[in-house]
Amino acid sequence: MSVQDYSETFTVPFYECDPAGTLHLSALMNHLVLCSEQQLTSLDAGPEFMLNLGMGWVTTQYQIEITRLPQLHEQVRVVTRATQYNKFFCYRDFWLYDDQDNELAFVRSVWVVISFATRKMVHLPEVLTAKISSEFKPEVVRFPRIPKVDWAKADNLNKVFRVRYFDIDTNHHVNNAHYFDWMLDSLPLAFLKSHTVKSMSIKYDNEVTYGDEIVSRAQLTKLTSHHQIRNGEQLAAEATITWQ
Repeated sequence: MSVQDYSETFTVPFYECDPAGTLHLSALMNHLVLCSEQQLTSLDAGPEFMLNLGMGWVTTQYQIEITRLPQLHEQVRVVTRATQYNKFFCYRDFWLYDDQDNELAFVRSVWVVISFATRKMVHLPEVLTAKISSEFKPEVVRFPRIPKVDWAKADNLNKVFRVRYFDIDTNHHVNNAHYFDWMLDSLPLAFLKSHTVKSMSIKYDNEVTYGDEIVSRAQLTKLTSHHQIRNGEQLAAEATITWQ
């Protein structure tokens, strides 16, 4: 099936904004994923179809570029496209535009399918790939690596969170959008009030589930922050953010 775009508009609500009236990054990511889900539903490959397969989509990596985040009551448009897939990975891009068609954000993403029975990644089934409006290409698309940092330093910024029942989504693990809140919330309040995200690379390594106690740790140097979400000794996610 050929690659096709899909778009939806939404108006930024007050309950998804910070005190300055700017859309939360986590809320933006939820809107992007919702748009992709709506496209899949329109192609008869939505959540019910996946549930019948005993499988679910999981994001493994995002590369995010932001010109600006939209403001309270602003109407914006999301465009998404499943650019290509191979045996294990599906690659999807997202764009966010204001009502004058100015690009506000661009996001590249990598997705896999997991089995609910084994919690392991599986081949993309043909009954799914026949529906997803994308093209098969055998190569693996490489995203920029997350830079390595020395986490043995004593001046790490650490914050502890307990995973709640309402953090869990229909894939029976923490919804990926919560990681953005956990990472950003580890930074000083004064910094968050005076800076916005310019770009972000985030990679998910292991699931986090109900009742887990996770540690969000960060290192901040001028306009770059490095982040990890750790679940005990296990790395759950890592990221690098450039600020403006």
